[in-house]
Amino acid sequence: MQRNHPDSSPTLPNGALAEALFALAELEAPGERRIALLKAGYAAIDTTGAASQAALRDAPPWLKPLVSQLADCRGEGALQAAVQRLASGDRPRRRVSRDRFLSRAEVVEILASGPDELLPQRLRGTFHWHTRDSDGRATVETMARACERRGATWAVVTDHSKGLDIASGLDREGVRLQRRRVDAWNARHGEDLRLLQGLEVEVLEDGTVDVPQGERGEIECVVAAVHRQFDPDRDQTERLLRAIATPGVHVLAHPRGRHFHQRPGLRARWELVFSACAERRVAVEINGFPRRQDLDWELARLAVGAGCDFLLASDAHATTHLEFDAYACAIAVKAGIPRKRVLNAGQVEAFTAWLADR
Repeated sequence: MQRNHPDSSPTLPNGALAEALFALAELEAPGERRIALLKAGYAAIDTTGAASQAALRDAPPWLKPLVSQLADCRGEGALQAAVQRLASGDRPRRRVSRDRFLSRAEVVEILASGPDELLPQRLRGTFHWHTRDSDGRATVETMARACERRGATWAVVTDHSKGLDIASGLDREGVRLQRRRVDAWNARHGEDLRLLQGLEVEVLEDGTVDVPQGERGEIECVVAAVHRQFDPDRDQTERLLRAIATPGVHVLAHPRGRHFHQRPGLRARWELVFSACAERRVAVEINGFPRRQDLDWELARLAVGAGCDFLLASDAHATTHLEFDAYACAIAVKAGIPRKRVLNAGQVEAFTAWLADR
């Protein structure tokens, strides 16, 4: 991350400037001004360079002096005071749905100062990515080649199951057709990159999953995830516990189901959820998709303490998304997850043995 000032004043983090822009956006009525502030906020949080420069790119003229005023603040205290002045008497608030998200610049800083063993290029397996068989943009073969180019020696494709109809999820026949493509890849290229077939199954409101047990047995890695019914007033511990206890489920993906600026995700007694994962040997995913970052580092620390194993994932829907595993790695570093607890840090033989031994 580049400093906004050449002097010794406190550096204004990219995420802080982004949050200021998001807070001001929420005070605007729906319309062009609100959209411009939101776009500037996203630009600030997604850049590795100077946040102010990114926020000003393609900005309307009225926004430029506002961004400059915020960027000139020396430290976060001064920034908060400036936001309050610009709010003209309204009370800006920070949404819970934006808490504990890393900016791209923070990811770079954390990985640069953290242990080499959790750098993205040290991961042997690339876990949780989608193809055009469901809601991805590329074929199985194209995604597998991209994983190989990034240095992976094995990978797990995890398209959606039929229960997530908005993502064109796979029915049983779709799963079998994809299996043929996976087998064909392994026959030609398996010595360079071993491809495993996973499936991201839907956790229903009662905690059951949308794929019956007989079909789950045909999948090498079953990944359970919540994509619906995020009622914030309902404790969903029992829903998650039932999913974790489901025979054949290997991984709990993006456990909270949170989404940046949109929803804070599920409310649950997470110490019970993670204890159940550790007891039943269901791995916990850290999803690095920038708008998910799920688990965050605080919940990840709780999962470490419970004895969980982890998979660090990009949730890629295109080849360019595979780099999002850097966010997952940064969260793992911040949470203090040791490499030996990261299943895709090891070789495919260790991972397939783990799958078989559960």
